[in-house]
Amino acid sequence: MKFNFNNFGEQFMLWINATLPRLVATLLILAIGWWLSNQLVKLMYRGMMRSKADAGIVTFICSLVKTILKIIVCVTAAAQLGLNVNSIIAALGAASVAVGLALKDNMANIASGAQIIFTKPFHAGDYLALQDVEGTVERIEIMFTTLRTFDNKEVVIPNSTVTASVITNYSAMETRRLDLDYVVGYGEDLAAVKQLMNDLIEENPMAIKDPVPMIVVGEHKDNGIVVGVKVWCKREDYWTLYFDMQEKVKLAFDKAGIAIPFRQLDVHMNTVG
Repeated sequence: MKFNFNNFGEQFMLWINATLPRLVATLLILAIGWWLSNQLVKLMYRGMMRSKADAGIVTFICSLVKTILKIIVCVTAAAQLGLNVNSIIAALGAASVAVGLALKDNMANIASGAQIIFTKPFHAGDYLALQDVEGTVERIEIMFTTLRTFDNKEVVIPNSTVTASVITNYSAMETRRLDLDYVVGYGEDLAAVKQLMNDLIEENPMAIKDPVPMIVVGEHKDNGIVVGVKVWCKREDYWTLYFDMQEKVKLAFDKAGIAIPFRQLDVHMNTVG
C-alpha cells in the first residue's frame, strides 16, 4: 500500500491550523492567569496588612486563595483546549477523595491550620514554646506554622503537631514574673541580704512595683540558704531584667562582702600511731 505524503501534509496542516490557536490561547491563559493570581494575592496581602488584620490570618488566607486561583487557571486552560471541564471536575473530585485518604496527614494539617486561625490560640509575632522548640511565630500557612528561634533559625512545624501540643504563649500576657534564686552562706545576715535585694529592685526601672516584689527565704541547702526574688516586669523586659539583676546582685554581694558559697568537701584525716 502506497502512503500518500501529500494527503498527510494537508491533514497535518489542517490539524495545525485548527489546534495552534487553541494551544497559543491555552499557554497565554496559563501564563497570564498564573501572573494575575500572584499579583492578586500580593494586593490582597497588602490590603489586609494595611487594615491591620492579624498577620497569621493574612498568611493563611493568602496561601489558600493562591492555591484555589491556580486550580481555576488550570481548569480554564484545559477548557480552552477543548477538554470536558465537567469530566475534569468530576475526576478531580474523585481523585481528591483518594488523595485525601492517601494524604490524611496533610489533610489533618489543613484542618489544624483552619483551627488555629479560628480559635486563635496565638498570633503571628507571639513567642511560643511547644515540645522542644521556642520561637516567634512568623507565618501561619495552610499546612505549616513557621517559628523563628532566638538565634535566628527557621523552624517549620506541621499544623497538626501544633494543635496536638501543649503550647506556652509567652506573649499572651502584658507582664511576666521573673523568679531568681541566690544562695548565701549560713553565717550571713539574712535581713541585710533581703534589704540589699529590695534596694536593687527599687532602683531598677524595669521592675514593676505593683504587684509588690517578693523576697523570701527558700530552701536550706547543704552549701547555704536560698534567697528567692520574685519580681514582675513587662514581657518585653523579661530577659533584659534577668541579665541586669544577675550582674548587679553579684556586684552588690562583692561590695557588701557577702559570699556566694559553693559546694565543697571537707576531708578529715586521723593519724594512727
